[in-house]
Amino acid sequence: MTERPHEMRDPIHGFIKLSETEKKLIDTKVFQRLRRIRQLAMTFLVYPGAMHTRFDHSIGVMHIAGRICKRLQELDHIEICETTVDRIRFAALLHDVGHGPFSHVSEHLLDENVPDKDQVREKIHEKITVDIIRTDSEINEILSSDERDFVISMIEEQGTWNWQRDIVSSELDADKMDYLLRDSYFSGVKYGLYDLEKLIEACFISENSVTPLAIKSTAIYALEQLLLARYHMTQQVYWHRVSLISNEMIIRGITLAIDGNNPEMTRLYRYPEKNNEECDQDYEQTKKDFIQNYLNYHDEKIIEILKNAPEGYVPAETKEIFSRLYDRKLFKMIAELRFKDERDVLLHSRLDEMLVDTEQKQRCEAEIAAHLGLNAAYVIVSKPPIRTQNYGIPTNLLNPEAIMIFDEDQNGLRRMIDYANELFFVRPSTDVSSLETVQIYAPDQVSETQEREIQEILRRA
Repeated sequence: MTERPHEMRDPIHGFIKLSETEKKLIDTKVFQRLRRIRQLAMTFLVYPGAMHTRFDHSIGVMHIAGRICKRLQELDHIEICETTVDRIRFAALLHDVGHGPFSHVSEHLLDENVPDKDQVREKIHEKITVDIIRTDSEINEILSSDERDFVISMIEEQGTWNWQRDIVSSELDADKMDYLLRDSYFSGVKYGLYDLEKLIEACFISENSVTPLAIKSTAIYALEQLLLARYHMTQQVYWHRVSLISNEMIIRGITLAIDGNNPEMTRLYRYPEKNNEECDQDYEQTKKDFIQNYLNYHDEKIIEILKNAPEGYVPAETKEIFSRLYDRKLFKMIAELRFKDERDVLLHSRLDEMLVDTEQKQRCEAEIAAHLGLNAAYVIVSKPPIRTQNYGIPTNLLNPEAIMIFDEDQNGLRRMIDYANELFFVRPSTDVSSLETVQIYAPDQVSETQEREIQEILRRA
């Protein structure tokens, strides 16, 4: 049994016990940096208490992962050694060390600026996390090579899926179990509450090769609570209009700096791609240099650099945007085009194409800006996430079909859709395209006439 002589008081889980190795990992520079990466970026502009960080969240994930492991150890059908439990806790603790400034906003910027567009942003974030674990000298002194390899295998989406990785990354992982309770608590809302104790008690290792970590059907309503909590937190907190606008402003300001060849932002948000003339050793050194630079940045440092940059260092528009963020003088939603109000199906396709084509989108923004007499940098065309209650739709937000239920009465696994008659959130998939919308953000509100004129510009896009 691993001794955990250290303890930390946490507002969500009470006292969290730590082993000597876990304490050493928490004390590394790369982990301490997470104190300066806010969990919810600038959501505190609308929920003032949401100032918590990736630091406390990561410790909470480790704690829940350890509790799930302990529960699984109590089951008769599988033997789990203490070494495996320790390594899963290490993976849960380190799973977020690759987050950049403003958390998921950095993932978007890395995705937009990566040379290889085939990489999705989540994989870039995972690559950075893995690079840190492989190259950081402190982590290398604390963890053995076998322990590091195990942690990396839990983070990378490669190889055969297993219950260990499900604890760290799945639709039923310790990450979601912690952030819902933590984000809800610090935001001052009740939407993220659910029965954590019942879910942990019901965890079960199934024979399903895709989702080995399942729950027993006795906790089906606790699972419904979790999924509803995730949905309502997304609607009320993560996708709050102020959160969406502040994220778009951060992205616009930093993108302008990159387009203006600012050396710091360009280097920070361009993950290195190996060229044909570069040998493996040189490329590994290039990645190591990128990581060492990446770890120097956090939320407040980016704001300070871009808000107070000397003349000519970044575009004036970047300085203005970050000054507005700092002073909470946010852009407003000045116009909106709802797909459900537009009967022209071809218009929907044209708008979708425009939003993913950078040049088309910039032309549209420039036309709107010219019509309003604004600088085009201060007009943002955005397509916010779909707000839907239909849990039957597989999306990046929620895929309940990826969660398996062990039914004791039938002595077998069932899918979520099998509980359609019992649970509120399981519904047949329907077309939600009518819920899509395009929104325009700018510094000041416009008249109703100008709003209609902007809508006409969008229809011509």
